[in-house]
Amino acid sequence: MARNWNTEKWNNMETRKKSVEFFRVPPMFYSCAQSVLLGFKDEFGITDKEIQDFAAFMAGKAPNGYCGALHAAIYLLEKKGVDIEKVKEEFKKVAGALTCKDIKGVAKFPCHSCVVLADEIVERYSK
Repeated sequence: MARNWNTEKWNNMETRKKSVEFFRVPPMFYSCAQSVLLGFKDEFGITDKEIQDFAAFMAGKAPNGYCGALHAAIYLLEKKGVDIEKVKEEFKKVAGALTCKDIKGVAKFPCHSCVVLADEIVERYSK
């Protein structure tokens, strides 16, 4: 079972706009995957086209059925040469699963928390 994820501790840590600040916010209503890319747009040189392309990776539609936020984190961290198996292991330890279906159905870990978790993992591993 997934543990509770305290999003409050991340609210004032840095000046960078956190990924969760983009998630489902009008008028664009960005997906989980897009939100993670947007949170790191400047640091990773993410293009508007990449963000647009990641609209498809939500609701279990990322490769392998992965959570879109996790998929975006993997996409970013692969650019840094990070061991992706460690990233997936850490994400699963907190969220309870890797796939959107299992995160929502079995672990009952909310999408909002997945975005916060992916943001934190990218932040830590990209240093």
